[in-house]
Amino acid sequence: MSHRFVQVLALAGLGSALLGWSASHGARVAAPHTVLVKTVDVSPTEYKFDPAEITVSPGDTIRFEQTSTMMPHNVEFKAIPDGTKLGDGRVGPFLTKPGDSYVIPVDGRFAAGVHHFVCTPHEALGMKGTITVK
Repeated sequence: MSHRFVQVLALAGLGSALLGWSASHGARVAAPHTVLVKTVDVSPTEYKFDPAEITVSPGDTIRFEQTSTMMPHNVEFKAIPDGTKLGDGRVGPFLTKPGDSYVIPVDGRFAAGVHHFVCTPHEALGMKGTITVK
């Protein structure tokens, strides 16, 4: 074995030991992840987001995905905490076919708190949800 290879192995072992130490002492930070929210047509008159309530952290991503062929759906943020500035992202595009998606990162535009969203054409039918940003 070369001297350089031994050094790399030693550093890898030290890194693993440090990661184990930080995890066992509560210093580990959760990695960002993508939360999937599906648009669901339960019947011709009943629609929902699944799940309808989610909790995310800054750095996460929310992916709204169309699962139905019956009706187009979108996402519109209706009531948001002070400090949230979504701009054009406040209303997403209409998702018309299965697999279409609207992806929005939980970035500096989102303030901490509860964000209420609806499907604009199906709001009166109860298609709504909440995103809690930690």
